[in-house]
Amino acid sequence: MLDRDEIMDQIFDASQYDKKSLSQKALKLAEECGELAQAVLSYCEAPGCGYKAKTKEDVVEEAWDCIITAGSIIYQVENGNVSHRSMDVLKEKIAKWIEKSK
Repeated sequence: MLDRDEIMDQIFDASQYDKKSLSQKALKLAEECGELAQAVLSYCEAPGCGYKAKTKEDVVEEAWDCIITAGSIIYQVENGNVSHRSMDVLKEKIAKWIEKSK
């Protein structure tokens, strides 16, 4: 099983093959977020959405698609060299999220 750092490394490594422009990747992320929203609405059986019969596995899959696409955006703006500072920003964001959630 891959650890969390290895997963991020694989996302960044695979990003070198994605030839979309930055704006195309941002639009792709918006598309993936829409698919995640659709899966969540269906999974939660929101009125008018349950007929799609999405499962928790569908929700997880769509969430990963969002993470992968966001990682590809980070890789591109970092010019293929995701710095320790960039990863520190992620850690800071997580710590802030935890603090606000308490």
